[in-house]
Amino acid sequence: MREGKPGPDPSLTFAAQVGDELTRVLAKYGAEAGHFTVLGPDPWQVLWNEERTGFVAFLEARHCLVSWRSPVAEPSQQAQLVARLLRHARALHKQLFAMPVNQTTADAAVALGMHATWIGTECLIDLHQWSLEGGRRQKVRWARSHAKKLGYSWREAWPLTSRADFDGLQRIEERWKQERRERRTDSFLRNEFTELAHLRRYFVCEGPTGLVASITCTPVNDVTWYLQDPVRDPSAPRGALEGAMALALDVLRDEGYSWASNGPLPFWRPDGVADRPHALGPLGDRVLTYFDHRYRFARINQFRSKFLPDETWPVYVVRSNRFVTPRAIGSLVRILTRSID
Repeated sequence: MREGKPGPDPSLTFAAQVGDELTRVLAKYGAEAGHFTVLGPDPWQVLWNEERTGFVAFLEARHCLVSWRSPVAEPSQQAQLVARLLRHARALHKQLFAMPVNQTTADAAVALGMHATWIGTECLIDLHQWSLEGGRRQKVRWARSHAKKLGYSWREAWPLTSRADFDGLQRIEERWKQERRERRTDSFLRNEFTELAHLRRYFVCEGPTGLVASITCTPVNDVTWYLQDPVRDPSAPRGALEGAMALALDVLRDEGYSWASNGPLPFWRPDGVADRPHALGPLGDRVLTYFDHRYRFARINQFRSKFLPDETWPVYVVRSNRFVTPRAIGSLVRILTRSID
């Protein structure tokens, strides 16, 4: 969507116009993996609360609005922002989807007449307790040892100041995308290590042929980081990526940070049981199947769950209409897979 005149809500602004203000609020109230996505190059719009101490971000398509993650605000302010976003969607005569959101946001949405469906679990690692020692981290420790025996090592990379690191990260990402064409998505969910590079940190595995795996870390707030984009060359040995993530956690712990988010795991519960929601109807189920095939949720969960979480909470998708129209689903799929013109 091209930047034109925003809709009827007087607090509505384009994120690109208030980046510094958003950054200050994120540093204090960011709480979920992906909250910093609003600072990316996509045409995010934001609605503010009355005090401009919190906001909710969304993308607009022809037939729907999509809000990514819960509002960035104190929990007591989230209901107000959900109500504001719903009013805005109705003023535009468009269906609203918010995903994946926390329990507070889901409860507020249901109170407003929206519909909530569980879709997974947010997973965090307590850095004060983080260590590779003990049985909980055994799989990660064994995998890293395997790669180490093959001559691989790990370090932090600096693509903004090292041309070799930039080229290495670019090469890994390209080879990773070549492996499966679905990874070349141009939506806000894309893997692009160059985006927000001034805010991010990069931890890599390297061997005789150069860099073979990387994890891109993005802030969540002043004390929390998100292990956002794990990428590996198809030729990388077992343990290359696990070692990069372990190093990231070691460094962040040693620098005094408190938490690391491993992101929301789709259809995964803390007991390790995979589950699928059954409340979205035939069309909704087709959408879930489509994205499950595209992103291979089971494989994502299998890898990320090696880093067992210390804290979890359920996450939901909420929608304004019980019955989602085919046009709204088409717009939703477009937002999640392609850039918005």
